[in-house]
Amino acid sequence: MPASYPVPTQMVQQLWGKFITYLMRSYPLKDLPLNIRPGMVFATAIWIIILGILGMAPLPELPVNDKALHFFGLGFATFLLYFILEVPDGAGRRVWYIRRAPLLFTLFTAFFVGGIISEFIQSLLPWKEFQFGDIIANLSGSTIFLYFAHLLHKRQIRKLELSNLYQPLNEHNSSTYRDAQGRRHQFNTNTDIETDQNQNQPPREELLYSNTRERERERQGSEVWNDEDSDTARSSQDTARGGVGGNSNNYVTQPVFKLDDDDDDDDNHASGR
Repeated sequence: MPASYPVPTQMVQQLWGKFITYLMRSYPLKDLPLNIRPGMVFATAIWIIILGILGMAPLPELPVNDKALHFFGLGFATFLLYFILEVPDGAGRRVWYIRRAPLLFTLFTAFFVGGIISEFIQSLLPWKEFQFGDIIANLSGSTIFLYFAHLLHKRQIRKLELSNLYQPLNEHNSSTYRDAQGRRHQFNTNTDIETDQNQNQPPREELLYSNTRERERERQGSEVWNDEDSDTARSSQDTARGGVGGNSNNYVTQPVFKLDDDDDDDDNHASGR
């Protein structure tokens, strides 16, 4: 017996993922800054053919509400039409009508042609009659499904941005990265950093010359400080020895007062009395 059996849900998810990948695969249009999805064109064409048969052919009345058929039928067609065109990254996204090309294409084909013009064409058929409620149902379904398609498109773009931001680095994309807006930047390699540092630093000869000048300044400053210390030390030594330059014969200390002076003053006062 095999160790593990294939899980049906995983197989279904894999098949669904491959199917969505095929539908969303886009190719550039010639001479236009837009991409087209052939898979979505094929799916939309099949759905529009089904709607044309239900709306134009003389079929018996179906046991389903006619307004509900208009709502969901044209609404799903609008959902598919929104994903036919894709605007790739580039200078074309700066132009508003190119950036909004999927929305403009959907508004024209789904709302104007499918929602309004198709009802007037049906009124020309002898087995059909014009009903204004069908137009309201068409436009309501297109509006709601267009909103769902827009939300799904934004979610897809955000998922793609996250996958580009957090993808592992390899040999091809290790030197570049993509920001949140989709712009691609280049990393600063070690060689670039070393060259920038070498450009900012002065030449080696200038460094040696500046270092020697700083050392000479420090040495001169230390000599001046030592001379002042030597002078103060020499003066203190001379004072302690009792002479200038260490010679006691040239300098004689004289007392400020004597004890005998007080005795003489007392004798003079006594004789005066």
